[in-house]
Amino acid sequence: MLRITIHEDGKVCRLELAGKLEGPWVSEAEKVWRASLCAGQEIEVDLRQLTAVDGAGRELLAAIHLAGAHLLVEGVWMTALIEDLIGSRVFKDINGQVPRRSSPTRSKSKDQENSK
Repeated sequence: MLRITIHEDGKVCRLELAGKLEGPWVSEAEKVWRASLCAGQEIEVDLRQLTAVDGAGRELLAAIHLAGAHLLVEGVWMTALIEDLIGSRVFKDINGQVPRRSSPTRSKSKDQENSK
């Protein structure tokens, strides 16, 4: 089961997906998304209430992202799924901010420390 809700406030058009984005619900979500493209408005897709995504759902999310929509995510699973899908963190978190990845710190090897 998938619930799809559209919110429009004149500036942002938000598509909220809740439930399972899989099977026949993927084509329904795609129909709603394509029909709701709001001319001149920023488009956001709220994925915070998704509980499952199959291969076709992943492809749809990639297409939505490539079309320029901002993806709103929350939680480790969804963040990892979207990061894997689009190859970067170009999506919004629960606060509507683009999360920044902190650069990993490298520890010095013993050889580097001893060469000083």
